[in-house]
Amino acid sequence: MNPAKAEYYGAALNSFVLAFGEANGVVQKILADAGVERIDPESWYDYDWASSIYYRIGEQVGRAAVMAVGRKMIEAAVFPPGIDSVQKVLMSLGAAFKLNTRGGDVGDILCTIEDDYSATIVRTQRGLCPFNIGIIEGCCARYGVKPLIEHGAGGCQDDGAPTCTYHVNW
Repeated sequence: MNPAKAEYYGAALNSFVLAFGEANGVVQKILADAGVERIDPESWYDYDWASSIYYRIGEQVGRAAVMAVGRKMIEAAVFPPGIDSVQKVLMSLGAAFKLNTRGGDVGDILCTIEDDYSATIVRTQRGLCPFNIGIIEGCCARYGVKPLIEHGAGGCQDDGAPTCTYHVNW
């Protein structure tokens, strides 16, 4: 591994296959456009190449599909052990991101628990905003919670801002 080369773990990238189903024509087209037949969950992929798959989903299928892939990420990605609540899973997002990426500067995810039923999440990692929202929804759903997620002031990465801030209530 080249320490300067950012990479994305195949198990996490495979979330889009889980969201649509392996035989789905959209999945097959996106994989073909990316130059592969399948994603190996045990392999590491170039971070920018992997991210481009999520952008293709947004362009070809739309925002709701990107959010669905983010929700499936929770089933596919590696998370730290000992997580047993909404608060802990949201607090673990930065650590989980680091378990599923390596090398290079791809950003971070910072969570502050505001009280028993709310948190603020600041995401500096590169990626689509709807994907981030889907991940937060998936984290909460894991514990039977449907969150209210509001995008904070200060801009959106989809529009060129350096971060996205989310206020999450459950």
